[in-house]
Amino acid sequence: MIWVWTRWERRYARLGRPPMVDLDLFRIRSFSNGSIIITLYFLGVTSVWVLVAMYMQQGLGHSALAAGMIGLPAALLSAVSADVSGRFVFQIGRRLVVWGIVTCLVGLIATIAVVLLLSQGIGSEWWMLLTLAFIGTAQGMVISPNQTLTLQEVPLKYAGSSGGVLQTGQRIGTSMGLAIMTALAFSITAVSSWHMGMVGAFAAIAVVVTLAGAVGLIEVRRGGRRRG
Repeated sequence: MIWVWTRWERRYARLGRPPMVDLDLFRIRSFSNGSIIITLYFLGVTSVWVLVAMYMQQGLGHSALAAGMIGLPAALLSAVSADVSGRFVFQIGRRLVVWGIVTCLVGLIATIAVVLLLSQGIGSEWWMLLTLAFIGTAQGMVISPNQTLTLQEVPLKYAGSSGGVLQTGQRIGTSMGLAIMTALAFSITAVSSWHMGMVGAFAAIAVVVTLAGAVGLIEVRRGGRRRG
């Protein structure tokens, strides 16, 4: 599908017509890497809250209100971290995004540990108030700073299309992530339990987020070489 689209855009440009997206935009490394980071991040993390809601209600028998409340600290911390990150994004650069991804991984791994303990009858599901708070904090450290840094080197003539590409990547990542991660959780639950379904889905999310972090590290090193 991507191959067909790029062929169409190149052909459209050769005919002297303005393409929907000028493919020269992707020659800007900070933009192309930033687009990959946010697409992968949304592919993984946006399904976290759907999985937690289903786990709380279908797996543990809680009400919808309780399922929503468990994510409240994460939502509040996301707002706070976004505000703080916005003040330091240009001083810290893409390292801030990588730190956010690491924070997200801490939250994912800690949540997996809590679910495994619950599967053995140990602990409380309300411990996830803390583990999910790491993921919420990461949201503010990754999304807005990455967008700022991704668009920083984009020429003004590409301003509209570059923002559209980023938003499209986020939407594609969200839709694919929700479909893949929930399908994985249901397939495991069908032969095991909701505990194992959560563990499997969160482990898959952690793998995708790790890939986003790897691209972030590439961009950090590239920025370091450029300054050197």
